[in-house]
Amino acid sequence: MTTQERFLRSSERVEPEVFSRRVSDKIGDLATGIEVKFGHVCATVEPARIIDVVRTLKTDPDLQCTYLTFLSGVDWEDQGFEVVVTLYSVVNENTVILSVPLGTAGTMPTLTGVFQSVDWHEREAHEMFGINFEGHPNLVKLYLPEDFVGHPLLKSFKLASRVYKPWPGAKDPSEAAGGGRG
Repeated sequence: MTTQERFLRSSERVEPEVFSRRVSDKIGDLATGIEVKFGHVCATVEPARIIDVVRTLKTDPDLQCTYLTFLSGVDWEDQGFEVVVTLYSVVNENTVILSVPLGTAGTMPTLTGVFQSVDWHEREAHEMFGINFEGHPNLVKLYLPEDFVGHPLLKSFKLASRVYKPWPGAKDPSEAAGGGRG
């Protein structure tokens, strides 16, 4: 079977344990802790190696993880940040979850050169967590106003809920008129 025929074939479910061995054979020297957790292949990848790992997972004919499902950040406070990248192989019907520990530096290379769709995910992680993606072509805000200060998904971010306006206590006009619940 040629490579082109293999890419065009219909999906064939590969058991996660078998797929995990394939992943390990292809990226084992670039990643650590490759194992199956809850039916998904999981691995830890250092930031300097993430582009090579993601490119291999996407382009290798035995893996074909051609769909980037998800990228987001995790704030572990004192231990720093982690980026989680989830890829899916439609052909093999398997998910690969990559954990990229960043430490307190909070920086990793952009994956936009491998998956254009990651642009939005990286922008969101930058805006919400303050994680920097080196080489990203357009790392600008998606949701918050340009003058907004801070990163709302950091555990250290202080929400302003009811600091400026006290809770009135009454839920409807009849409660307020009667002095509260009776």
